[in-house]
This record gives sequence, structure tokens and C-alpha cells, in this order.
Amino acid sequence: MTESFFSSEGRIGRLLFAGRVLLLLLLTALVFFLGIRHFSHDEAHAFLMPLAYFAGVVASVFATFGILMNLIKRLHDMNKPVILSALIFVPGVNVLMVLYASLVPGVGEE
Repeated sequence: MTESFFSSEGRIGRLLFAGRVLLLLLLTALVFFLGIRHFSHDEAHAFLMPLAYFAGVVASVFATFGILMNLIKRLHDMNKPVILSALIFVPGVNVLMVLYASLVPGVGEE
């Protein structure tokens, strides 16, 4: 059975979770970088710079959703309540939550 990247069903391990979070963050940074690079190379296109920011914000929303779904899978693997995934929306605590989910072994893992 193939598991969906944007689904909250199932369980994932620490390494897969950390890899997916890094992938989503890198893709978001790439969208920001390419958008800014594309619209800042010429003064004639400078007025379109808000499109680069908009594309980056849209990529950030998708990345946040993907990280949230993978965090829920990770919490299932650790037998923790899913409500802890709401901590991803608290600034500062979100980084600690992702680190916690990346480092704490799941049930049956040692």
C-alpha cells in the first residue's frame, strides 16, 4: 500500500519524518529564491515582485500542511495525542515540536 504524503493516516518513523520536513522546507525556500531571482533581474519586471512573495506564501502554506500531516503520523507512531500537533502553530514551540518528533523514538523503536 502506498502512503500519501499529505494524509494523516498511518505511522512514520523518525528518519522519514525528518527527511520529509527537510524536503518541504527546502522546496519552500527554493520557491522563494527562484521567484525573487526571476523578478529582480530586470527593472522592467520589478513591479511583479509581489508575485514572487505570493508564490512563496502559497508554498509555505502547502509546506505547513504537509508538515502537519506528517507530524500527526509521527505522533501516531509515538502513541501521543494528536492534539499536540496544534503546537506547530505556536511560534518558537513549533521548532521544538518538530525536533521532539524527530528525536524521540516511536513505540517499538529503540
